[in-house]
Amino acid sequence: MEHGSYALSNLKDLFLICTRFFLRFERSLTHLIFFMRLFLLASVSTLITFHFNTSYAQPSNQLKHVKGAEHSIIYYQEGRFAGWPANCGAFIFDNGEIVTGFINASFKITNSHNAEGPFLNWLARSSDGGKNWNAWDPEHYAGDFGGRPTLKTLPSPINYKTPGFAMRVVGTSYHGAEDGRAHFFFSDDAGKSWNGPFGFGDLLSWPELTETGLNELTPRTDYIVYDSNHCLLFFSARKKGVFGSDRLFCIETKDGGRTYQFRGWVIGPSGVVNSTHHTKVELYEEPGKNPNADECRAVMSQSQRLSDGTLVTLIRRKYIGKGGTDKHWIDAYVSTDGGSSWSLLSRVADTGDSNGNPPAFTLTKDGRLCVVYGERNEGTIGVVYSKDRGKTWTVPQILMDGFWSEDMELNDLGYPRVVCRSDGKLVAMYYYSTREYPHHLRATIWTP
Repeated sequence: MEHGSYALSNLKDLFLICTRFFLRFERSLTHLIFFMRLFLLASVSTLITFHFNTSYAQPSNQLKHVKGAEHSIIYYQEGRFAGWPANCGAFIFDNGEIVTGFINASFKITNSHNAEGPFLNWLARSSDGGKNWNAWDPEHYAGDFGGRPTLKTLPSPINYKTPGFAMRVVGTSYHGAEDGRAHFFFSDDAGKSWNGPFGFGDLLSWPELTETGLNELTPRTDYIVYDSNHCLLFFSARKKGVFGSDRLFCIETKDGGRTYQFRGWVIGPSGVVNSTHHTKVELYEEPGKNPNADECRAVMSQSQRLSDGTLVTLIRRKYIGKGGTDKHWIDAYVSTDGGSSWSLLSRVADTGDSNGNPPAFTLTKDGRLCVVYGERNEGTIGVVYSKDRGKTWTVPQILMDGFWSEDMELNDLGYPRVVCRSDGKLVAMYYYSTREYPHHLRATIWTP
């Protein structure tokens, strides 16, 4: 494993790091003693060297910023909290319009996210490539029919190739989503109006789930359109109420959403025989400590179909270690048989503590893979690229830094979505917080 070193020879820098560490935890006597001991130790030795895995993570002050990036505010209102676009989906249409979903809540300092319900599902639209935005509370949309709504029957097959088509999938276990059966809404006019809620049939009774004890659906919005009636959707399921037990699979419909079939496990539960069962996740230098891929949480995928039909999906990952040593990162998986079987391509990036962050994934105009993510240790939004179809990735660059919040909790950032404009520029949408605009939704536009 490749390593690098980072030397701190300045007590002022160390003091700032210690202060930030202290602020991120409850201000207990135990943490205060730890803080004082660490600072006294630094007074004796002014050179402390830290080692880190340069393949996946580097301190933000060693990373370059994306050149020429433009920033715009999607939504900000004093006393409100805008967040989690990755839970809600984002879309770009043939006319260049961009629509992103997000959660709008009341701001309140808590021991977790600084938000208080009700958690409202909002949308924001840009008609000029991400520079200016209009946010609104849509009618007949997610959340408007209750947490577990009465599901409608599709009057006719969906045409997934309609130019203004967009679909929002709702599951459970995240803000503004409370339906363990899962349901969806779709639009034929670029998000101006919505149809739904519709269900996914008897998915929870499928043997792939019942035989593995996964009885609660936790999907976000991730789908690939093949033709007018054929769509592949990526789903996650977990044991009811058991955090971190999510595993990832894909389903498909060939009749416009009237019926669905199980396609394949991307990462199944422990013991399920598939291509990922014996794949080791390299989290520790001591190989014996490394878990199997199917022992780690797999959720919040973002997927693309390459020009030759190969499927690549980026996955939010978590390993719940002993004694609070949890690990959070993003993996890339590949399928060459339409989603029936999958194998590990690469580990893409580390996403920090506080439960990490999901990936946003798109293809650049020249065919590279681009992934945007939040890093919750450094308080940054990063971007990486791959020019070999996901086998290797560039050193991260920073799209946004300078995080600030009232309590300096670094968990309130990221959850990005990203789209590619017709001119090749990329637009990332994510939530962030600064002194000027606390807890807002932001867009960054740049040339990759």
